[in-house]
Amino acid sequence: MGITAFVLIKLKPGTAGEVLKTLKKFTEVIEAHMVTGIYDIVINVKVKDLKELGELVAEKIHEIEGVSSTVTCIVVA
Repeated sequence: MGITAFVLIKLKPGTAGEVLKTLKKFTEVIEAHMVTGIYDIVINVKVKDLKELGELVAEKIHEIEGVSSTVTCIVVA
């Protein structure tokens, strides 16, 4: 079954294009979009468990040059 989540990402100015391109390469990322509002990118991810979700956010997404912060919203229904 796995876990589906949305990750809302804030970026440093001028980095959106490269960050979006990098995110789209991750196998866990189902969709990735630049958006308006207080966040710059929203991604939809699918992982097998909470451990994998934590690793994705902390070890992959936060390591991308230009990412300044994230909020992770796990789908519950």
